[in-house]
Amino acid sequence: MTEERQQERESPLRQRREELGLTQRDIALALGKTDQTISNWETGMYEPKLTPREIKALCRLLKWTLEELPDEFGSLRSH
Repeated sequence: MTEERQQERESPLRQRREELGLTQRDIALALGKTDQTISNWETGMYEPKLTPREIKALCRLLKWTLEELPDEFGSLRSH
């Protein structure tokens, strides 16, 4: 798989997290979740179920506005 195609499929959550030098653990601790939960979001295995307080914390941590928060956190899958 080419690098360009891999980037198209990469999780927006993972991409942003890595841009900011954060680990899955950093996000997990900030939200009171487990590392595995964050991993599951990034792979698209599960959709996040977040409270408004958790959404605000995630936006602050990732330096995203609510409008910039992606609709899907998981990897894009080819159809």
